Amino acid sequence: MPNWLTMMTDDLRANLRFLCAERQSTAQVCRDIGINQQQFSKYLSGRSNPSANNLRRIARYFGVEDTELLGAHAQLVRSYRAKTATLREHRQDPLANVFPGDLAQLRPFLGAYQVYFQAPVDPNGYVVNSVFLDERNGVVYSRLIEALTDTTFKRRRWTRCDGKVSYQNGRLFVVDSERKNENALSMHILTPPPRQKRHYLFGTMCFMASMPRRMPYASKVVWRKFEAYRSVKDLFKSCGVYSAENLRLDPVIRRYLASDFSEESVRL
Repeated sequence: MPNWLTMMTDDLRANLRFLCAERQSTAQVCRDIGINQQQFSKYLSGRSNPSANNLRRIARYFGVEDTELLGAHAQLVRSYRAKTATLREHRQDPLANVFPGDLAQLRPFLGAYQVYFQAPVDPNGYVVNSVFLDERNGVVYSRLIEALTDTTFKRRRWTRCDGKVSYQNGRLFVVDSERKNENALSMHILTPPPRQKRHYLFGTMCFMASMPRRMPYASKVVWRKFEAYRSVKDLFKSCGVYSAENLRLDPVIRRYLASDFSEESVRL
């Protein structure tokens, strides 16, 4: 027998034994796969190799690739244990299926936005932040940048919050955290607008205000999408606090933020 075939048989035998040891019994494995137990015993002993069809059925049952099943035993053990750990963590995470939710519906919302909401310390002022939504490994992440003027030191105070985004039942849910501020959490619930206002997301937000004292705070919020911009600096320049009378404030945004929380105002 050629050396490569001997090595393949040895690795396959070791891989099958390892995978079967993770299950209740070899007999149960054979019943689940629908394969003859006597034939399967030959695979375990190395007296026979499975056909391409049986190899594929066995690999699919154990959640591995055909090539992994035939590959080096040490590599299969590492790969299988990594997958098992990931699945275990996924089952233990109550929000594992929440983020990103409906990814296909969420993808059109990727990009850069300006975020508008009422200033916590000034009922006649509005805060403007920048936020970016991007997808990595099947999850949509948010990165929010806030730049407010610090009157004490006469310079801009920058804050960054990172989070995740979910799409559920026609709404976007954004949960993020500011690491430098005792891991303070914030949440945005946003509703996609009618077609004529497709560049906007309207909703509500809540977070822990840091000034003048740490208190829960809620406000209506508007996200306006930036379809094109020359650089990230262009977005950051717009960050800050504006008065309600500022002519730069979009009338659609001003009207929504000035309305109350009634259902009629949310409908726009």
